[in-house]
Amino acid sequence: MHPCPLVYAHRGASRRARENTVESFELATKIGADGVELDVWKSLDGELVVHHDSSVQGLLIERARAEDLPDYVPTLSEALDACFGLKVNIEIKAAPENSRRALEIADALIDILRSRPEPASQWIISSFEHGALDRIRNKSSNFYTGLLFWEESWKTVLRYAIENGHQALHPHETLVDDEMREATKNEDIHLNTWTVNNHLRVIELSELGVEGLITDVPDEVLQTLHARA
Repeated sequence: MHPCPLVYAHRGASRRARENTVESFELATKIGADGVELDVWKSLDGELVVHHDSSVQGLLIERARAEDLPDYVPTLSEALDACFGLKVNIEIKAAPENSRRALEIADALIDILRSRPEPASQWIISSFEHGALDRIRNKSSNFYTGLLFWEESWKTVLRYAIENGHQALHPHETLVDDEMREATKNEDIHLNTWTVNNHLRVIELSELGVEGLITDVPDEVLQTLHARA
């Protein structure tokens, strides 16, 4: 029997409240999620803010001041305060043509996390911009980093993780199979997979021994896992 995977509320309890808001994060805590997954961008004036898409109400986040964004868009610090006590998977976001921005976010993120009272073990930093995660590892090796991917070969991404000191792969759940699990396990690389909403798939991935399930329905996933415990 594998240990139960940790359950991360994808953008907070996003089926019950507006995603990536303080309300959704606080609700994830009440539901009993082990952690939260959220997305972070850098505003024009250098503030790290939490939102999934590159724009909000017609404003490009990278070209807007934080104070001009809607009130429901929290700063990263506000979001982390709302998640206090939970593990938090922070995804670094940047426009595809602006990968340098992802490096800037990595630098700012390190400073913010170092200033907080929680231990480094509370954080998972992930991104499709793998260079930003290399920056994290090079500047602060005590942070846990996970490589997000969907279309790349998992074997290529696994090799990259091993060569660059990353602790986890974050594949889309449809990519995860016995071969990937065995290979990552042999290299002591964790698997945190997204976005797992199907009851039967939750059971399959739990039996494979993945370390984390990122889901839109954390309450339902928790019920499924507890029923099998």
